[in-house]
Formats: sequence, structure tokens, C-alpha cells
Amino acid sequence: MFYLLYISYSILFCWLITRIKFFTQSGLSKRVLILLFLIRIVFSFIGSYFNLYYFPVSDSVAFHNGGLAEFDLLLHHTREYFTNIFLDSHSNGYSRFLDVSNSYWNDTKSNLLYKMLSIFDIFSGKNFFINTLFFNFLVFFGVVALYKVFIKIFPDSFYQLIICIFLLPSALFFTAMIHRDGLILLSISMVIYHIFFLRNDHQFSWKKMLIILFFLLLILLVRNFVFITLAPALLAWIIAQRKPKYAFVSFIGVYVLMAVLFFCSGFISPKTNLPEYVSERQIAFIGISKLGASTININPLYPNFRSFFNNAPQALNHTLMRPYITEIKSLIYIPFALEIILYELLILILIFYRKKNLSINPLVYFCLFFSISMFLVIGYTVPIMGAIVRYRSIYFILLLLPMACYIDWGKVLKSLHINNNKM
Repeated sequence: MFYLLYISYSILFCWLITRIKFFTQSGLSKRVLILLFLIRIVFSFIGSYFNLYYFPVSDSVAFHNGGLAEFDLLLHHTREYFTNIFLDSHSNGYSRFLDVSNSYWNDTKSNLLYKMLSIFDIFSGKNFFINTLFFNFLVFFGVVALYKVFIKIFPDSFYQLIICIFLLPSALFFTAMIHRDGLILLSISMVIYHIFFLRNDHQFSWKKMLIILFFLLLILLVRNFVFITLAPALLAWIIAQRKPKYAFVSFIGVYVLMAVLFFCSGFISPKTNLPEYVSERQIAFIGISKLGASTININPLYPNFRSFFNNAPQALNHTLMRPYITEIKSLIYIPFALEIILYELLILILIFYRKKNLSINPLVYFCLFFSISMFLVIGYTVPIMGAIVRYRSIYFILLLLPMACYIDWGKVLKSLHINNNKM
């Protein structure tokens, strides 16, 4: 019965993808859309299998179990189901918004996922694998939204966009599983999509504004540190769109200002001390890492500029360079180590084969500044290699997109004595 239902829902979602205008107006053919979604389904099935039967502890399974508990509430205690998400189980009430534990707001990031999965359970028969189909159908809106934006900026980079947006191995693997990463990718993509077309269409739309606010709120509730990092990038992008010629200057100006505000936030109030918040996140992760099998050494991070500056090289090394192929202790990390090597190779190719007379869209600066900021935040706070690999995966999409599109692949292929007119 499970296999029949799983196949039936897979067919249904493939059919919907060929009927919903958001997908059909993407510029991608129906066959390509279905193929890309089926690839996502394959990755989700493999990831779900590993989470159920291989990993001793799995966040995805924990989310599924939380969804089952909420589903039972919906059936037997309906009133509690619709009200418990607003109730605080901690003694501090609704304060401590930035705390990493024992906080109503920290619980909300999981509770929202539980609620979503409980709705999926109505249609899936409470099946873990089928729930991943519903989840991936939602996330697919996000990746298609990114494609619709970047094909406007790089109209001659079809293959590069397909690979970077849809097929990056770690991003595909982790966003195909039931976790917050897929929701974050969906939300960031939708924010980028609607801001881009608000500006591109030269027409204000309340509908687009409400959608932007909804997904920003979702990011804030699911991962508030992503929202804090995203805010200056969005502000700089909006300013740069007005004068694209000075886009880089706009980003530098906004980030310098935000850096000053960041390190001075503690003088306003101890509750808004952002450097302290990042430092506390590191301490919390160090406590968790003692139970993990992929712990790495990380320098203590203190809430001052000097500590952040000194720790930056190590933070970027952890997120952009590791795991090293020489430090692999488990077979499961081999694909991620090889992936990093391929990305490093891509950077070398960009250095020697970049296109001439580049015209850089402000969105490209957004991608670079935001992704590097996220790599820093992750590297500062996370001492667990498994968590680093997952957290950083979606930001590689934004980092590699402009790189892949600014490479002169014609020259690359010519140097390899390969003739390919399609690039």
C-alpha cells in the first residue's frame, strides 16, 4: 500500500508541476521540470532511508515524531492543537528572543515544522517517506523561483544555472530531507524572487509585499540568525538597485555601518547585544558537540571586534575548505570532501578563464555578501563538521551561481580541445 501511495503522489506532483503557472512560466520545459523534481525525489528517498535506518540520531525523524504528536492532538484535542503554539512552557514568558535554549522563540522554530508535518500526515497516512514528497513539492517552488530570477540576469547560462540551483549535491541532499534548511531555502528564494520582480516590473504590488513579509517572518521564526544576517544584504541590495553603477560602494557602505551597529548593540541594551548572542550560540554548540562524532576544534569567540576579526580566517576555513580529504573518518563525508575540491577547482577556473568586461548586477553582490556572511556566522559558532556541512549547503548556491556564470566556458572547453557550441 505504501509503494502505491508513494508512486501515486509522485505522479500527482509531477502533473501539478506541468499545470501550475509558476512552474510552466519559468522558461523550463515540462520534461526538464519533471526530471529535476524526480531527481529531488530520489535524493529525498535516499536521505530519508539513511535518517530512518542508518543514523542513530536524526533531526528529520525527530521532526516526524513531533508531527505525529501534533496530528494526534488535532484528532483528539483540537482546541489545544490550534492554541499550543502560542503558549510558553518556560518561566521567562515571551522574552529572551535571541536565546539559544529554554526560550519560547527557540521552541517555535521546531513547533512550526511540527504543525506543517501534522497537516501532511492527514494526506500521507502518517508516512515519513510520503511526507518528504509534500515537503519537496514546497521547496521546489523556491529553487524554481531562483532560476526565474537568475535566468533574467544570465540568459546565456542555462546549464550553469541548472547545476548550481537544482543539482549541487549537498544542497540537494539536505534540502530534500525534512528539516529547516529546505524551509530557509524556500523562504530566501521567495524573498529574492518577489523583491527582484517588484523592481523589474516597475509596479508596486501589495500581494508581493505581503509574500515578502510572510517569508521574512518565517525566516525570523525558524532561524533568527539567518534573518539578522540577511537584513543588511537586503538593505544594501535595495539601495544598490537605485544606482547600479555604485552597487559595490553601496554594499560596502551598508556593511560598514551594520558592522558598527553590530558591535555597538551591547551599549544600547544587554538584551540586544548581538556579539554576545553569537558568542552564546558558539557556547551552546560546543556543549552539543561533546555528544557528537564529528567534533572539530574551534577557537573561543568573545563578544568584541578583535575576537571576531581574529577568528574570521578559521571560520571561513571550516565552512569553505573542510572536511579535508585527508581527515575523513567516516565514508559518509567523502562526497562532501570531494564536493569542496570541485568548488575550489571552480574558483581556479574563474581566476584564469573569467569573462572580460563584466557587467555585475546588484543581485550578484547580494549573493556574495550574504553567502560570505553566513559562512562566517556558521564558522564562528558551529564546532560540528556534520552540522557545518548541512548549514552551509544552501549558501553555496548563492556563492557559486555568479562564479559559474562569469566563467568563459568556451575558452575552458577550447583549452581542453572540446567543441561545444551550446555553452
